[in-house]
Amino acid sequence: MLAHEIPDEMSKIVNRASKDIYRDQDSPSWSPYNRGEQLLTVWAVEQAQGVIDNGGLQYFFENDWPKNPSYSVFVNAFRRIGAVEAADCIEDAVEMFPSKCPHLDYQMRREYMDALRDKEGGQDSVIDKLGDRVIDLGGDTFIRLAKYILANIDSFPTAKKNAEQGAAGNSHRAV
Repeated sequence: MLAHEIPDEMSKIVNRASKDIYRDQDSPSWSPYNRGEQLLTVWAVEQAQGVIDNGGLQYFFENDWPKNPSYSVFVNAFRRIGAVEAADCIEDAVEMFPSKCPHLDYQMRREYMDALRDKEGGQDSVIDKLGDRVIDLGGDTFIRLAKYILANIDSFPTAKKNAEQGAAGNSHRAV
């Protein structure tokens, strides 16, 4: 992720939740899609935002995600955490493709984005501008992600354990 201005405690919450998401990832049955809605949400937002932060929606669409899920997996994850504007940007970009299933056609995505850039003047295409907005919203998205984790803390045992230890430590300091 970019160095958005994110409170350290929020970063720790997301990092701890990630341990729960990737637990047993070496198992042949591990998949982000069979981890439950809360873990899938955090995985999808964290992965998408990280890729977009590194190269905009161009990188996001150049990526073939595991098992090629519909882009609605990512859009819905952003919506669940309350990052509605970022979700809208991704959804608007998806709707620009000349296919109902762009997630399944890597070559079409590449050719369409190249043609769009040629037509609209380099890296100033509509998709690039939408990606820039998602990047600009990244700090807010990350904070919303941490708040989502806290609101669903029972789904994240590592984050919960650390949150409880932190709360216990704070109560001892108050005495």
